[in-house]
Amino acid sequence: MKKILVPTDFSPNAEKALNYAVQIAKRTRGEINIVHGVETQKIPEATQEAELKMQALKKSIMEAEQLTVHTKIYADSSVNSITTAIHEYKPDLIVMGTLGSSGVKELIYGSRTGVIIGRSPVPVLAVPLLSEWTEPKKILVAVNDFTIKEKMTNPVFQLANLYNAAVQVAVFTDTDDDYVEDFDEHKKKITVFGNKLKEQFPNTEIFAVHLAGKHFRETLQNWLNENKVDMLVMLTHRRNLIGSIFNSSMTKKMSYHTNIPLLAIPINED
Repeated sequence: MKKILVPTDFSPNAEKALNYAVQIAKRTRGEINIVHGVETQKIPEATQEAELKMQALKKSIMEAEQLTVHTKIYADSSVNSITTAIHEYKPDLIVMGTLGSSGVKELIYGSRTGVIIGRSPVPVLAVPLLSEWTEPKKILVAVNDFTIKEKMTNPVFQLANLYNAAVQVAVFTDTDDDYVEDFDEHKKKITVFGNKLKEQFPNTEIFAVHLAGKHFRETLQNWLNENKVDMLVMLTHRRNLIGSIFNSSMTKKMSYHTNIPLLAIPINED
């Protein structure tokens, strides 16, 4: 995670995300690319104001943390600017703010985070406004695909290695489902999957978790709270797979409802 892209609108949400990006970059000695989009009808006044704010952010980070920081302003919408920046910078990670469960998602920058989660070809770390930076010591990975390739989980274990974190891999079973076979099959598969990851990443403490309940988000949130999980990871399908609870749409919803950072890792079905 050497190249980190941080979109900003200079809001408290974006400031919180930038702090997370700085903390990760300090550990990886990576570079930070801060980008901002200005609607064309608001130029040039908005551009001049944004440029002053961007330079202030850059100076503050470089002086305090001795990190490499780049900034760029695009004459486009926020979402289009971020999409362009992804192709230009080819980042390893995107860090964005989201309001989490503390407010109405449609009114804030966090709604754009959901759009980017659905479009991005690289991992997106969604940071809730109420979340305070802490080194992640417990990371939970929600999966429903037990055939994913090792490279898809690499970002998870890169973070785990950086902070000596334990990783929980979890699958969800709907208890309202009449098929008892699904429950038994999930329990068996998550154990096998966990053991496979232990072989691939022997230096990381890994636990297999079988979550069961009537509602996925409620069951997952209860587990996160009870076990003091520091980061949630969802391996998401960018295409809308019918019947998949871990597609980009579900991940976007989780980014609006969790109070801990959510790392969305895209899985491409080629």
